[in-house]
Amino acid sequence: MDKAKLEAQKQWNRDPCGASDAGDLKEGSLEFFDAVKQYRYYDYAPWMHAIIGFDRFVRQKVLEIGPGLGTDLLQFASQGAQTYAVDLSRKHLELTQQNLGMRGYKVPCLLGDAEGLPFRTGIFDCVYAFGVLHHTPQTELAVAEIYRVLRDGGKAIVSLYHRDSAFYWIHTIVLRGILLMGLLRKGYRRLLSEIEVRSGDSDAVPLVKVYSRKQVLKLFGGFKEVKLQACHLDYAHFLPLRRVMSLLPDSIQKRDSIERFGQYFGWYLIVQATK
Repeated sequence: MDKAKLEAQKQWNRDPCGASDAGDLKEGSLEFFDAVKQYRYYDYAPWMHAIIGFDRFVRQKVLEIGPGLGTDLLQFASQGAQTYAVDLSRKHLELTQQNLGMRGYKVPCLLGDAEGLPFRTGIFDCVYAFGVLHHTPQTELAVAEIYRVLRDGGKAIVSLYHRDSAFYWIHTIVLRGILLMGLLRKGYRRLLSEIEVRSGDSDAVPLVKVYSRKQVLKLFGGFKEVKLQACHLDYAHFLPLRRVMSLLPDSIQKRDSIERFGQYFGWYLIVQATK
């Protein structure tokens, strides 16, 4: 297996994506999953339900690539979708099955690779991948696989890290990379890998890539219709400029106002593409 994929397994088998949001709650308990859900949709990304539209796929087949704890997949399932999951991380699949299973949903969870999906051609109405495909070496091959397994008229909903975002340039490159000398001490790949939450003693170096709008549109050029928008801007993304930000008018500092700036400088590029 490719080294980058082995690093991804090391990262997320040890530190499942989103698990730290539940604090000290017992991993795998109902309280644990509920705390993760609460943080995700009410604190971290309150825009997600409106942008993703989990309720648009009633009685349709939805595949999630990289379900993490199954938090988003549960939203599809609870709205009446027939859900499937594939992930390189056995821990993610185990927790996804626990999360949905304890609520009465059965979801086929397959250990697999986004670059070679273990499904027949043209069987899904929607393929969803949030914050996943920028970790695989051949992202273009993963997008081609999404296209293959979608039926004609099916939807791909994918989020990728945004190169032209405040989080990338200000927080990551300027603050951590230049001012704290992370680029010199660690190098670019390790600096970006540390965007992902991990245990203090973890030595995992998952691959992290960022994309411009132009690059994303090229990736999805084979689809009939592609809609693209940036989302997710937080004050922490401007950490080196915190004092300057505090001098701005209150109207600009409000969450709804900063989210408007997120349409240009948000950390995620959300792709909604029709086959």
